[in-house]
Amino acid sequence: MEEFSILYIVIFLILSALAILLFMRNTKRYKPSAIKKEELIKKYEYEMLKLISQYEKDKSLLQEKKIEFLKTASFELHNNIFFDEHEAKAIIQKLASF
Repeated sequence: MEEFSILYIVIFLILSALAILLFMRNTKRYKPSAIKKEELIKKYEYEMLKLISQYEKDKSLLQEKKIEFLKTASFELHNNIFFDEHEAKAIIQKLASF
């Protein structure tokens, strides 16, 4: 009888360890806000450069598309929790200079 109680304890400990490992493995890893900000800035810069390369032949259409992109980017940046107003304006100015 004593052998069965030791066996139950060992099985219980193994199952508990497995449950703990499963819960710890499922926790999400969050990026620091500085990395998220850099990724967002790089994304906007990439999109602007892609737009410029796509419309480089037609300057008037490029100008329209750049203005449209800057408006949407400005709206998104001003509504983003990672950027304050001054940072958003600086990013938009940098994008406009491309």
